[in-house]
Amino acid sequence: MSSRGSVTFVATFIAYWLIALPLDTVSTSDQQLLISLATWMFLAIALALQAPAVRVQVLVLVCVATALEITGSIVWGAYRYRLGNLPLFVPAGHGLFYLAALRAAALPVLQRNARPIVIAVAVGSTAYMVWGLLRPPLPDLLGFVTWAIFIRFIVRGRFPLLYAVSFVLTLALELYGTGWGVWRWSPVLPGLLLPAGNPPTGIGAAYAAMDGLTRRIVGRIARPAAAAPTASEAVA
Repeated sequence: MSSRGSVTFVATFIAYWLIALPLDTVSTSDQQLLISLATWMFLAIALALQAPAVRVQVLVLVCVATALEITGSIVWGAYRYRLGNLPLFVPAGHGLFYLAALRAAALPVLQRNARPIVIAVAVGSTAYMVWGLLRPPLPDLLGFVTWAIFIRFIVRGRFPLLYAVSFVLTLALELYGTGWGVWRWSPVLPGLLLPAGNPPTGIGAAYAAMDGLTRRIVGRIARPAAAAPTASEAVA
C-alpha cells in the first residue's frame, strides 16, 4: 500500500469509528449486528489490499485480541460493554486498528521524525499517567501499571514508533468510546482491588503488548513452514 493509500485508510478508519461508536449507543442487539457486519466487511476489504504476510499478522492479532477481550470483559469484568456482551464488531475493530497503526507507523514522514515522536509520546504519556494518579477520587493505579509496560516497550522494544503511534490511537479511541458509553472500565478491578480510570491512562500499552505476542506467534507459525521441504526438494 502506498503512502497515499495508507493515509486514506487511516483517515477512513478514524471516520468510520467516529460514526459507528455513537450509532452503537442507540442500537439494539439486532442493530448492533449490522454494525458488526459492516466492520467485518471493512476489514475484509482492507486485508484484501495487503501483502499475505500482513494479512496473517493482522488475523493473528484479531485472535489474540479476541481471547483477551473475552477474558478481560466477559470473564474478569475489568470493563463491560453497554449491552453486557462482546459486540461482534470488536474483534474486527481490533484488526482494523492494528492495520491502521502499522500503516501509520510506516509513513515516511513519521519514519523521518521517529525519535522526536517517540520522545514526545513518552513524555506526554508520563504526564498523563501522573495526572491520573493525582485525580480524585482514586489514583489510577492500573494506568500506572500499563504506563510502565508501555515505557518498557518504548525503551527495549523493536518497534518504538509503532508503539508510540498505537498508544496515541488507543488512548484516543478509549476516550471516545468510554465518553459515549460504549464500554466502561470498573473503578476497581475485580479480584485485584486495583483502582482504574475510565479509561486507564496507560491503556495505550495494550497494543504494544499484543503486537509483541502476535509477532511471536507468527514467528512460530512461519518457522515450521520455512523448514518444510518444497515438493522439488522432497522428490530430490
